[in-house]
Amino acid sequence: MTWDWSQAGRMGPDGKPQKIKDEHGHITYDSRKGQFGLGENVVPEYLWFNGKVSYTLQTDKINPDGPVAINTFHGTPGAADARIWPVKRFRGRQPYDTENLNLLVPHSAIPDDTAYWYNFDWDKALKVGAAATGVPFSGKYGFVDTEMLWPITHMVAPKEDAVDCIECHKQGGRLEGIAGVYIPGRDRNAWIDNIGWLLVGLTTVGSLGHGLVRILTRRRQDTHDDDTHGARS
Repeated sequence: MTWDWSQAGRMGPDGKPQKIKDEHGHITYDSRKGQFGLGENVVPEYLWFNGKVSYTLQTDKINPDGPVAINTFHGTPGAADARIWPVKRFRGRQPYDTENLNLLVPHSAIPDDTAYWYNFDWDKALKVGAAATGVPFSGKYGFVDTEMLWPITHMVAPKEDAVDCIECHKQGGRLEGIAGVYIPGRDRNAWIDNIGWLLVGLTTVGSLGHGLVRILTRRRQDTHDDDTHGARS
């Protein structure tokens, strides 16, 4: 759920890179990558989404005072081209150029003297990474909070664990913050509620009436068949 690059570089008691695990055996700290925040059975966030996403690029100026949106999902509440989507909000803290105000990509993995995973030197890793990605680097850097939305298309619970209807159809439920749509159970409108119950009642009466007609029709058919059979005998 979170990834803090600014915490990278802390070595173990032996002076070598370390990995720290939680009680479940999951890594929560890695000297090469920093601090991780893990989650389990996380309730997703919900928003209107029309399939269009815009991204913050390395060439874009950022505002380091608040979380930088790595991507933005577009969609107007109630629009014909939008749907309500579950998303995971992934929070990070990553390097940026404090003078040019753009995000930086560090050189990390290839084993050489400038790769962060091998020399743990941010200055070298960021300089080489900036050159490789074609952006200027002032030589001054810091770490900025970032956020990225991931559509929930994997790590989905099996169908037998699907949430009950009440999870969305109640006040304070999962869809509490979703505007532009009337959700029974969450929203209240006397006229709509009365019309809804009236339709439920009419549907019930219609179903019962239809069943009764079929029963009576079947009995008449059976009686007619018995009379016809008796006459032939």
